[in-house]
Amino acid sequence: MIVILHKDDKVINILNHSSKEEIQTVNKNLVNVFFDLVERFRDTLIVWCDDDLKEFMNLTEFNAIFHHKLIMASFNTREFYYIDKRIGYVESSPFINVNKKVTYPTWLMSSCIGGVNSDVLSCYNQRDYKNETFNYVLNSIAKRGIANGLFCYSAPKLLTNNSIASKVFKLSRFVLFKFIKEHYKGRWAFLTLFNCLVYEKRAVVLPFLRSIFTSRKFDKPNFEDLKIVANKNVSTSKSSIDVIIPTIGRKDYLYDVLKDLGNQTLLPKNVIIIEQNPDMGSKSDLDYLQNQSWPFHIKHTFINKTGACNARNMALKQIESDWVFMADDDIRFKKDILETALNEMFNYKLNAATLSCLRKGDENIVRPMLQWNTFGSGCSIVSKNIAQQIAFDIAFEHGFGEDGDYGMQIRNLGEDIGYISKCNLEHLKAPIGGFRTKITQSWQDDKIQPKPSPTITLFNLKNQTKEQILGYKTLLFIKFFSNQKNKNIFSYFINMRKRWKRSVYWANKLKNATS
Repeated sequence: MIVILHKDDKVINILNHSSKEEIQTVNKNLVNVFFDLVERFRDTLIVWCDDDLKEFMNLTEFNAIFHHKLIMASFNTREFYYIDKRIGYVESSPFINVNKKVTYPTWLMSSCIGGVNSDVLSCYNQRDYKNETFNYVLNSIAKRGIANGLFCYSAPKLLTNNSIASKVFKLSRFVLFKFIKEHYKGRWAFLTLFNCLVYEKRAVVLPFLRSIFTSRKFDKPNFEDLKIVANKNVSTSKSSIDVIIPTIGRKDYLYDVLKDLGNQTLLPKNVIIIEQNPDMGSKSDLDYLQNQSWPFHIKHTFINKTGACNARNMALKQIESDWVFMADDDIRFKKDILETALNEMFNYKLNAATLSCLRKGDENIVRPMLQWNTFGSGCSIVSKNIAQQIAFDIAFEHGFGEDGDYGMQIRNLGEDIGYISKCNLEHLKAPIGGFRTKITQSWQDDKIQPKPSPTITLFNLKNQTKEQILGYKTLLFIKFFSNQKNKNIFSYFINMRKRWKRSVYWANKLKNATS
């Protein structure tokens, strides 16, 4: 491990933690030294730390934090990140609203303290960062890397005392617009300018104009040669897994799912089925659960109540195994899907992962494990420890957003979610559809119909920053204009503002009703 102590983008000292020796350098420019060390030290953790924080470095936790090569982590002791919070106008991912109390997935990096493997840095071109500040370089490396297999975190355990406030730097809108132009499509700069004008009454024209002459960085870091060392001390044969499946009226589809589960190289211990039928007096349609023998124990519950959130929560309370596979009732998969997925999760030390779930004919692009920005409630595996701490929010019942919200609960526990493209499920999209019974929503008879769906607004209010919500609002207003009959932009805008406010009203009603 190499430790760079720095101050104001200048190197103060460089230490080889293994040999306890100082590393001499003539160049004091922090960015130059950062990349020069890559050439001198292969497969080595490069750590940076503000000189004011060196006595608080929590070195005993570093092995646990950087437990594989493709991890980049930092912790920001300042109130704000280097990249302005207005980046929320551009990006709706969960990586922006950082929970600093736990290890949290984010590409927002800080120069206060952090680390990354030198082999990761070797996948970037130093010429891309000529004359850039160290903070800008760190954020760019993480932003470009997270979409290609780099796992990036805010890690409070890097410091023994992470409540110390470092020197505050002035946020720069010039940096914000430049970062947007280099890392996103050009239209996002226009939208950020528009959002600043509409919601903040600020005409940030000069930063926008200067960014026009900035081009996007198209080259992607390639980490394919940076193999993750398999954890030989952990075997799927020592692990047990349960499967939960909520179902309504899909007898034949569910039968095929059970057959696929029965052929698995890692057999489930329990398959927990919550069968729903809202008709009072109705009985189970799943006769084959008793008429046939199965190589696993089936826990079958029949209820006269619909709702996937309630059904999944009922099933999760019955799990016994180390892991749980959350499955839909209309998927098909190969016989080694569970074993392969768990092996990948063990290698990356992940306690949650979403598997690729595509319709027939969709192209499956096989990539390395990725740090995922969402969660699939019908195609994911989570640990028992996670499943016992959280539940699907009933406020989302019969709406949208419950799986994304469950994913946010996972992240706020200090866990991460991976995406395994090599484990491909085929989603049949059974023609009887996802919502198979007529649902009457509370707002159905409102004179002013809410837009977007109140459950979408509820998700945003619970999990996103103010800027992310307003950015979503702008895009919704723009996209929906071409999909409705009213082409008078002024009356359309007035009407949409009313519908938006109604959606917020109902979202808060849903939230308060279940709190």
